[in-house]
Amino acid sequence: MPIFVNPRALSRQHIPARMPHREAQLSMLHSFFRDIQSESPYFKVVQLIGPKGTGKTTSTHLLLRLLGSMSPRLTHVYLNLRALSDPSPWLVYSQLLSRVGGKVSRSLSAGEVFEKFISHLQRYADRIYVITIDEADQLTGYRSLHGGRIVYNLARLPEFGVENVSGVIFISREEGWAYHLAPEEQSSLGALAVKYPAYTRDQLVDIILFRAGEACAPGALPEAVAEYLAEVTEAMFESDVRRALDLLLLAGQIAESEGAEAISLEHVNKAVAQSMREKFLFSQSIEQLGTAEKIVLLALLFASRQLNQNFVTLRDIQKHVALICENLGIKPLSQREQDEALQRLSDEGYIQFRGPLKIYPTVFPAYSDPSLLAGRLLGRRIG
Repeated sequence: MPIFVNPRALSRQHIPARMPHREAQLSMLHSFFRDIQSESPYFKVVQLIGPKGTGKTTSTHLLLRLLGSMSPRLTHVYLNLRALSDPSPWLVYSQLLSRVGGKVSRSLSAGEVFEKFISHLQRYADRIYVITIDEADQLTGYRSLHGGRIVYNLARLPEFGVENVSGVIFISREEGWAYHLAPEEQSSLGALAVKYPAYTRDQLVDIILFRAGEACAPGALPEAVAEYLAEVTEAMFESDVRRALDLLLLAGQIAESEGAEAISLEHVNKAVAQSMREKFLFSQSIEQLGTAEKIVLLALLFASRQLNQNFVTLRDIQKHVALICENLGIKPLSQREQDEALQRLSDEGYIQFRGPLKIYPTVFPAYSDPSLLAGRLLGRRIG
């Protein structure tokens, strides 16, 4: 029996019919744009602020899909700045112009492209536009001089004679992104802001089960596995629901390839192992760890593999530290040495503590056998 009936429902492009635990944010957004059906909706600037994977972009698309069903005149102009090589004024204005059907010429300056964008909006006065600028924090920092001008211009479209833009939505991961703008640029953003807090573990479970209901065959995702996936997502991926859905899709594909009838904890572990970036395992920094840190890290990975789970306890680590030291024929590490090694590994980003009992590797190794990593770190295999 296949695991999936509609795997596209787990893709990042899929817009679900509803968003569990984002009803309050959607309701607030809808209240801002409820005049979309009027002859001349008033212009507003809205900020959506929250960590990655908290539903900001998806709720925008869901809102605009709903508003579009109410008003066929509506056109959503969406631009993700992180997808641009450099969010310069010329490139941003050119992208916006092309998204409303205008033609871009490289002979034009940034200001001229913006004027052409304004003219195009005015030419199609029978349409109502909502403009979304995603990853708006890309406009700050060392880009703040130019980025601020982009924010300033887009937030003041009515002053340029544009009357058919219902609003501009700026989406940012950083709550204080606007503090890097000049005062006049900050003031142009106004006070309409919707906050998106990180999902809790229980909320992640609800979302995973809801999306699995769209994507998976009945019974293909046991609730216990959804709870485990939520726990892993909270501990290792900062509650990023997009990562949870990516892992669910990959785990399901692994389960199907193995002929399984349901996704198991082991399939989730395999999905994590395949998807994790090995920025430490393939960098030189891991070799620069001290002997104690290397032994403790290897102990964590051996314990994780033996237990077939993505977290271990201090007792698990201590047990495997003793085994590794015995295998190497060296003096066992003292408790203080182990504690200091764990602290450094945490400081360097190799592991995360979740409460007093669980320790997660932040990069789950793709090695089928941690002894291969032991060979790299200690010059010999352990087994």
